[in-house]
Amino acid sequence: MCEQPPEADLIHRAVAGDRACLSRLLLLHYDNLVRHISKHMSAELQGVVLVDDILQQTFVRAAQAIGSYEIRGPGAFRAWLKTIAANLVKDAHKRRRRERRAPQGDRRYRQVDDTTMGALVDRIAGENISPSGQVYRNDNLRHMRAALAGLPADQREVIQRHYLQDQSLEQISQAMNRTKGAVRGICYRARKNLRANMGQSSLYFSG
Repeated sequence: MCEQPPEADLIHRAVAGDRACLSRLLLLHYDNLVRHISKHMSAELQGVVLVDDILQQTFVRAAQAIGSYEIRGPGAFRAWLKTIAANLVKDAHKRRRRERRAPQGDRRYRQVDDTTMGALVDRIAGENISPSGQVYRNDNLRHMRAALAGLPADQREVIQRHYLQDQSLEQISQAMNRTKGAVRGICYRARKNLRANMGQSSLYFSG
């Protein structure tokens, strides 16, 4: 297995547009961010919003802004991620306060649990998954979250709609104002990119 490049190298490559390096960089901070988010979410909020949902949003925001990230000294990237996460938690608390005043059932968040994400991992892997790769299933839930964030916006949207929200290609084409063929092509490229990103940072697809 290839040695992991140092964080500074990953940061420079991610800022330059390397999506695979971005996914690997986000994975380095996965556990730290989970602890940070959990610490700042109230018990009530965690009852309706998954920590992993906030984590996924943090990854996506970071992926969207990585091109303009200003490279600084050690610890700066972690602090940047924590700031993004903290702002998302604050927004979630504000939204929850509004929801308490809204009619019952009017909930903004759709929770995506590990069962759903695990199914996505299996479907993206297809026949490339090895028997030994099953051992690393939980670890690859983490890889999938990081890899998703590294996709271009249209590819990420198609994957989320099709695999996590069970929307048909026709429904997605209407929602995104694209032809069904275009959506199918985006889905194909997204699957290919996810497999590439996860294959470079995971044992899931190895023999």
